[in-house]
Amino acid sequence: MANSELYIDVLIPLPLDGPFTYRVPEELKVRADVGRRVLVPFGKKIRAGFIAAVSDSAPQDHEIKDVLDIPDEPPYVSPPLWSFLSWMAEYYMLPWGLVLRTALPPGSDRKSKSWAIITREGLTSEECSFPASFVKARVMLRKDLEGLIGPAQVEQAVSRGWINLEERIARPRISLKRKEIPELLYGRSENPKDRESIPTLTGDQAVAVEQMKTAIVAGGFHAFLLFGVTGSGKTEVYLRLIQEVIDRKKKALVLVPEIALTPQLARRFLRRVQGKVGIFHSGLTPSQRLDEWRRVKAGKVDVAIAARSGIFLPMDDLGLIIVDEEHDPSYKQEDSCPYNARDMALARGKLESACVVLGSATPSFESFLNARHGKITRIELPVRYHGGALPQVELVDLRESKSIKKAFLTPTLLESIRQTLEQGEQVVLFLNRRGFDTFAQCNSCGHVFKCPNCDISLTHHKRARDLRCHLCGFSRAAPPLCPQCAGEKLFFGGVGTQKVEEELQTVFPEARTGRLDRDSTRKREELGRILDRFRKREIDILVGTQMIVKGHDFPGIGLVGVLCGDTSLHFPDFRAAERTFQILAQVAGRTGRGSDSGRVLLQTYDPEHEVIRFAASHEYTGFFEYDAQMRQELYYPPFGHLILIRVEGNSEKRVENKALEIGRAARMVKQEFPAVSILGPAPSPRKKMVGRFRWQLLFKSANRSDVRGLVKQLKSGDHLQSRGLKIVIDVDPVDLM
Repeated sequence: MANSELYIDVLIPLPLDGPFTYRVPEELKVRADVGRRVLVPFGKKIRAGFIAAVSDSAPQDHEIKDVLDIPDEPPYVSPPLWSFLSWMAEYYMLPWGLVLRTALPPGSDRKSKSWAIITREGLTSEECSFPASFVKARVMLRKDLEGLIGPAQVEQAVSRGWINLEERIARPRISLKRKEIPELLYGRSENPKDRESIPTLTGDQAVAVEQMKTAIVAGGFHAFLLFGVTGSGKTEVYLRLIQEVIDRKKKALVLVPEIALTPQLARRFLRRVQGKVGIFHSGLTPSQRLDEWRRVKAGKVDVAIAARSGIFLPMDDLGLIIVDEEHDPSYKQEDSCPYNARDMALARGKLESACVVLGSATPSFESFLNARHGKITRIELPVRYHGGALPQVELVDLRESKSIKKAFLTPTLLESIRQTLEQGEQVVLFLNRRGFDTFAQCNSCGHVFKCPNCDISLTHHKRARDLRCHLCGFSRAAPPLCPQCAGEKLFFGGVGTQKVEEELQTVFPEARTGRLDRDSTRKREELGRILDRFRKREIDILVGTQMIVKGHDFPGIGLVGVLCGDTSLHFPDFRAAERTFQILAQVAGRTGRGSDSGRVLLQTYDPEHEVIRFAASHEYTGFFEYDAQMRQELYYPPFGHLILIRVEGNSEKRVENKALEIGRAARMVKQEFPAVSILGPAPSPRKKMVGRFRWQLLFKSANRSDVRGLVKQLKSGDHLQSRGLKIVIDVDPVDLM
């Protein structure tokens, strides 16, 4: 092939299907390998793309451009990872380029910019006068030069030959500040005090470890559901399996649902695992993430702890993937590239012949049913590590208490907090609402302050003295008068974590109170600082949202209070009951980990509701049977398959018309797929978000191939395209709002 033409198919990290074919110049042929990064002309720009295929033939009747450069660097994407990304693009019906952009690290999809380069004539001409900084550097971004001397002057300089304009692609930064990530994550302390002693396994843990070790030794793909109650020691099982994999010269990937968990797990893993640990999540800066990605790619990481995007890390010789708290909805990305990292962990494990462990005390219905059907192996840890029982849950009927004006702090709860503090134990209070007041309303005309970009009320934040949208971030100063009637009687209603914290500081002035939510952890270091203070018992009462539910292990907690257990129960979503059960069961599991003294108070307006009752008695299987009956009758997951199509745009009328057009086309195509139900089109429950109107259609069937076939026909018929509108295909949607 050396003396013949060589062509490559290139994927550009853009929401385009591609690929695009280019000719490889003779001097670059030696580097033309699948997975390598290439620089190619793309429109009027130069783009970084990635080689998808190599061939000695090209498409006919197409203009073929030449590759500009193939940097002398290792391939970004290995063949196994390339196969995984290809499978993902097909399964989720996503443009290949969009999947690639989602999977790649920051700085890998560079595009060119227009640079102004001063010529010899420009340097020597007495007529032109350029800024000293430009003369010294001899090159400057065109837009920066235009900012200094104006666009007209730049055009004149070009026409007179004083400046050349070139499209050049910038190189990614090479010098990265490792010290921005704690040094703990790059080296192991040799101080014996920092080492963690290896605990004795319980009988159930030993059986679980042995069964999964056998699968690891045998090799090939094996999938497990580690169904362990809260505090049963799932992390210890993970550690034993990870060490087994490392001893066999393979790598392990651990996915966690919340950024807050990564430092905690990293510390513990460093004290135990004989291997190098890395972290990867969106809380790192772009340069930190690129640095971690490079370490993984270079084989310098044995265990990677990551949020959902870690499923794309370029780990060769992958032997184990662990998905901790696998039920958590944050594993599903909801934006323009919808994918579920839990499901993709199973897919990647199968493609790379790795062992996959899904761990949870409250498994997702999908995983639990897969285990029942034998698709994955269920292993149970039915008792807590210290042998104690799960905490007793006491229900408090909010209908019998006038606590609403005191931030859900009922007399029963206040007395329990007082007793717990007197015993020297800590208190956790859970309320899944941020802010001080959850809405602001005029008492005179009834006007409710709403976000201009989203279809929700603004939340009052007392300390900042503003009204804030928790979807798009819009904020405005809390006004003294109503904008509708100029009335002065403004009412701030509802209860948020900020109001609870303030009320507690009044009732218990001697107690040290803290708050853990998105507002209190806006700065990267605050989240870790709050958790460290609570771990060191420098905080007596911690108020928080779902951030306090996810996997934290604090033995000093004597009381958990759920201020309102109904918050998520009545959402217009078939998963509302499942999410409510999971949240309540998980938050209840935060107490009683060090002894049998843990206590849970679950406050609710509906103590007779089956979901509340099942959560209070820790009956997961009973709850599954109860909720599964409704889902099975209506073909909702896991007994059916869903695809959601959402239309978004700035024009409400255009969005509505396009959704109606898709609906008409879908019902025509449905004649070939009679088993598919079509719900909608209709406005989304949140009909406006971040300034964009939203309509949606839901396709449902007991047969996966039918629902996929219908949507594929809509896509191939160009019904799911429209200039100026965003149309999202969400396969296996988690959030229907």
